[in-house]
Amino acid sequence: MTDRDRPPGTVSVVMATYNGARWLPEQLLSLAAQTVLPAELIVSDDGSDDGTPDVVARFARDAPFPVVVRRNDRPRGYGDNFLGALELATGEFVAFCDQDDVWHPTKLEAALETLTRTGACLYVHQAVVIDGEGRRVGRFRQRIRRRGVHPPLHLPPWGVYYGFSMVFPRALVHVVDATERGRHVFEHHGQLSHDLWVYFLATSLGRTAVDDRPLVAYRRHGANVTPSGLSGLRSWIRTIGPAAHPALRRDEIAAHRARLLDRLSARAEDDVLCRAAGRAARHWDRIAACERARLALYAERGRGAAALCWAGLVARGGYRSYRHAGLGSALAGKDLLLGVIGLRGRPGGDGDGRASARQV
Repeated sequence: MTDRDRPPGTVSVVMATYNGARWLPEQLLSLAAQTVLPAELIVSDDGSDDGTPDVVARFARDAPFPVVVRRNDRPRGYGDNFLGALELATGEFVAFCDQDDVWHPTKLEAALETLTRTGACLYVHQAVVIDGEGRRVGRFRQRIRRRGVHPPLHLPPWGVYYGFSMVFPRALVHVVDATERGRHVFEHHGQLSHDLWVYFLATSLGRTAVDDRPLVAYRRHGANVTPSGLSGLRSWIRTIGPAAHPALRRDEIAAHRARLLDRLSARAEDDVLCRAAGRAARHWDRIAACERARLALYAERGRGAAALCWAGLVARGGYRSYRHAGLGSALAGKDLLLGVIGLRGRPGGDGDGRASARQV
């Protein structure tokens, strides 16, 4: 433990801000109203010009916990902004926090109790959806049906939970340098975002605790960085899972992840971490092979050849359950529709984005 580390059981709340002055005061007050207060609030501002830093400074004067503020000297984008703030955290656990939501008073209490009891690497929960005026407009379930704990390598390889719902041990993000995290999974440029990175590490190396209680009021408005969902057939197809897009090269991303985990296994001094990383490396090697086969399927111009590729994937177990290093049976139907029958306008079909990713 270093001089900057805080006692066990403490939580650092990590917030990335950019022009959030309108809704930020309500979020800050909800942090101060937690039944278990955070050990600190880390705020990283990405060049706001609407008075956001002033809002934070006023709150910090009377806040019931320390507030650390860093202003970036250049725009970093939301993912790097969060990861930069994370570098300053000192608590045993970390909770990502968006600038425009409202937390339920028991969020941190529930997270700490669950993480301590289960030893999970990640805790996530449902949310209610509110509009810009704070009116409730829906429920955001994140495919969480009931409380429980998922073993490692049992969740969708290309899935994610929204960052605002994540609480995790700070040690998790130090097992691999974030600069090595690789390309984005659902966008054609840029590095992996903060929540996708934590999802990959946590679901590969440990257990994930899910909670069906809505512990955040998730605000949807026109200025959100993450998009809202789609509707109709396009939305239904996207919710099945990601199509294979040649520009995304998920086979290369999976192979990169396997190499990261293999190196972690080789250097880890902790036997448990060494074995977990080794298992995960082999798992991601198999995912890479499945994704290479899917790319071949989508590259075929004739339906007959595409059908043979699809049948080969089925025979090799490419669509087995996630825990068997497959891509899931639902994706077999999507690849049949888009890759074989041709219900698509171009390779990759529906142009996957973060909205579809989060619903896999």
